[in-house]
Amino acid sequence: MQAAPRDRAVAHQNTLHLNDEIPPLSNFPNTKDIAQHPLFRGEISRFLWRLLTLRFTRTGRWFIGATLIFTAYGAISLELQSYVLFCYAIGLWVAASAYRLLSRPNVTVQAKHPNRARVGETITVDVTVTQTGRFAGVDLALLPHWLPQAVDAVQEEGVGLPPLTRGKSVHARLQLFCKQRGLQPLKGYRVETDFPFGLIRAYRTFYQPQNLLVYPAFHPLTNFDVPTGSRYQPGGVALASHQGESFEFLGNREYVEGDNVRDIDWRATARLSRPIIREYREEYFFRVGVVLDTYVAGGANTKERAADFERAVSLCAAVSDYMARQDYIVDIFAAGPDLYHLTAGRSLAHLDQILDILACVEPGPAEPFEVLEPELQENLSRITTVICVFLNWDETRLAFAQRMAQAGAGVKVIIVRSGACTMDPSGGTAFTGPIPIIDKAAFDAGPEEL
Repeated sequence: MQAAPRDRAVAHQNTLHLNDEIPPLSNFPNTKDIAQHPLFRGEISRFLWRLLTLRFTRTGRWFIGATLIFTAYGAISLELQSYVLFCYAIGLWVAASAYRLLSRPNVTVQAKHPNRARVGETITVDVTVTQTGRFAGVDLALLPHWLPQAVDAVQEEGVGLPPLTRGKSVHARLQLFCKQRGLQPLKGYRVETDFPFGLIRAYRTFYQPQNLLVYPAFHPLTNFDVPTGSRYQPGGVALASHQGESFEFLGNREYVEGDNVRDIDWRATARLSRPIIREYREEYFFRVGVVLDTYVAGGANTKERAADFERAVSLCAAVSDYMARQDYIVDIFAAGPDLYHLTAGRSLAHLDQILDILACVEPGPAEPFEVLEPELQENLSRITTVICVFLNWDETRLAFAQRMAQAGAGVKVIIVRSGACTMDPSGGTAFTGPIPIIDKAAFDAGPEEL
């Protein structure tokens, strides 16, 4: 199954694994989407949480507690003065609620941001806010609305806006920190104000759904040992990019019957008074297949194995980046819940398309080789080297690597694992050579040579 360079990658969203903890109340105003949180699956619970986080300010939440105390004290006391504080509190809430209807922002919002980002990168969203209402907007703040769990707002309190008169526009910049790879949906933006009492917010939401593709971060490799198999991919640039012929010039020789007359060197022919032809040799290039192991078993070490998988994805990105810089043809193979295969390099596609695939690939609960190997075998006759990024070393992976070597491809195995492997990979095998093991410490150090 051949994946389109970009559409196939962006069609699948990386699943977020949310815990059962209550979202922290300290991060107000809240910009996170809780629709997928297991504690807020019901409509009533979501409504109450959003009412608490969006409608009431930090001061308002404290004043709710004070109002409840005044109410309880007045209910159990027979003194008339005990109701005074309660009446003042209720009057203030009534005034704040009434003014909220008048102070709701009347603005329009236009936002632009990059479509792609890297894990650990902070992107800037350029936003234009225009006042459309008759009355001026006062104490306005701009925030992202319902961010996914993998994206954080750098300005947790939002960006303050100057007073806006009718027809006036102002430009603001929001910053978003990308902390997890995947296809992250950005739903829109919110303009709010707590003027004048600071208890209740009046806000208007602007839904502008856009996707942000966050690809894995990686440390560039400076040296990578690529074993070569018993064959090369013929055709060179001509076959890879279909942009015309590209052959290596060997020299001149006399014309023989059957030679292409287009290859005649007319200057040499005129000089020697006999037909001379240019002789070429077809260029050959390396074509490398990168295989990503996506099997993450359940059990007690699931989180550790999932972390190893994320490191393996980043390592695949680093290997693909090195191959792209060396002008190799790269085939990326990954089989989790979906099968991905993309050929890139030499004008066929770019590193960005490989990163798009790696941004969306997910781990799977089953061994991927039954799905992945038939697709690989169809292309193996044109592949020089197979680079296997494994999460373990066992009989299944050993047999897979051995079949690749028997088919004539050079094989290099890299294991990304923090714990012990099922089989001891030290020393490697005769057809793989030494097998490097990348654990958490080695990955954090940023391997430069493999």
